[in-house]
Amino acid sequence: MLKQNIIIILLLLTSIIAISGCTTKTANNGTFGEKSISLNSIYLANNSTNGTYSYNGTEYYYVEGYLVNENPNDAFDVKVNTTAYDSNGNVIATNNSAYIDPTNIPANSNSYIYIEFKDPTQKIVKYNVQVVAGTGTV
Repeated sequence: MLKQNIIIILLLLTSIIAISGCTTKTANNGTFGEKSISLNSIYLANNSTNGTYSYNGTEYYYVEGYLVNENPNDAFDVKVNTTAYDSNGNVIATNNSAYIDPTNIPANSNSYIYIEFKDPTQKIVKYNVQVVAGTGTV
């Protein structure tokens, strides 16, 4: 009887582990656990563009291009802060809500980025995009 109970308990434990999901790989790159990334290895590509446009009487300045991820691991939930400057180096505006698609950048790949500022006096002449957040895990 004791032998039968032990076998039943082992079968139940095996079944629970098999269906619990702890043995499946759910990450995009099929890996388990914490993966490290360097935020310095995520940057705005040199071929990004910028410019101005007017919409309903409001002037805008935009930056558009690609964020490059040179990490060996995927970068998840990437966030950037962008600062716009005038010709004297004074801060005109900041933006921490860039449109990034996808926000999860695969290893050694890139994501589209678009940033926009209101620029009613058309003083913005340069910008700085800084990656401030991102993780190596889902």
